[in-house]
Amino acid sequence: MNRNSEFAAEQAPVRKYELGQPIVRREQRAAFERIHRALAQAWSDQMTEILPQSAGIEFAGLEFAAFASISSGEDAGGPRAVFSIEPQQMGGFLMMSAAMTRLVVNRRLGLNTPREGASPFTRLETAIANETLRAMITRLADTYARASLGSIANVHECADGPDASFAPDDQLALVKFHLNGADDAMHLLLGVSANLVSTLAQSHAADGQPLDNRGAVAGAVARLPIEVDVVLGRWSVPIAELLQLRAGDRIVLPDGEDAWLAARGVRIWRASVEVTADGARLQIIGSAP
Repeated sequence: MNRNSEFAAEQAPVRKYELGQPIVRREQRAAFERIHRALAQAWSDQMTEILPQSAGIEFAGLEFAAFASISSGEDAGGPRAVFSIEPQQMGGFLMMSAAMTRLVVNRRLGLNTPREGASPFTRLETAIANETLRAMITRLADTYARASLGSIANVHECADGPDASFAPDDQLALVKFHLNGADDAMHLLLGVSANLVSTLAQSHAADGQPLDNRGAVAGAVARLPIEVDVVLGRWSVPIAELLQLRAGDRIVLPDGEDAWLAARGVRIWRASVEVTADGARLQIIGSAP
């Protein structure tokens, strides 16, 4: 075997979906994560009476992968729903793990001791689980609407997983959530088209801040100190007359001209100066001509 063959053999195989990984800027990813941290808090507030005391849903991570890479059996037994995101014509799904579903159903039914084993959900339990999932998607829709990510529509349960909504090579943004203080089995998985993240380039993050650094730069510049002059008058005078000035001389200012504020020689505002017993103060009249 020659050196080229040995080098080729040592290279790790490249999976097809890795070649089409979406390009996501750092600020876009940060904004997308902030949106879903806020969503986790909204879900926790919504489910206060269902979740155990002091427990809440937490954001657990964001990754990008092809739909084919999602294990179909990972969340087997839990409810799952698919939806569309308009007007972007993108898709998404929300899946709740079987353990998380069992916890929610038992607490909704007032059962203190869960049923043992991995027995299938009854029709009543399935209805409760689907109702809970739809309520969570309603809160998801509110969060996305406030973040200008689009409107969620066409929500429906999908008993066998959301396979009909995506092609195997479709790139997804997978947002993971879990129940704090619980084991890893208590989790949720939200998947949306990866292209949804790129729409954040023209929108604002959950806290209303711009997604790039231009706002921060502008704020820093606005706080920089700059010397400002209050100019009461200006006229031309020969140097000889200036040299003749002595202490006590009075200079009569030109008539018909307001004072103005100047920053480094640039007129900013027209103003008038009022002198009182308490001192002098400036009143802004209008913008500089």
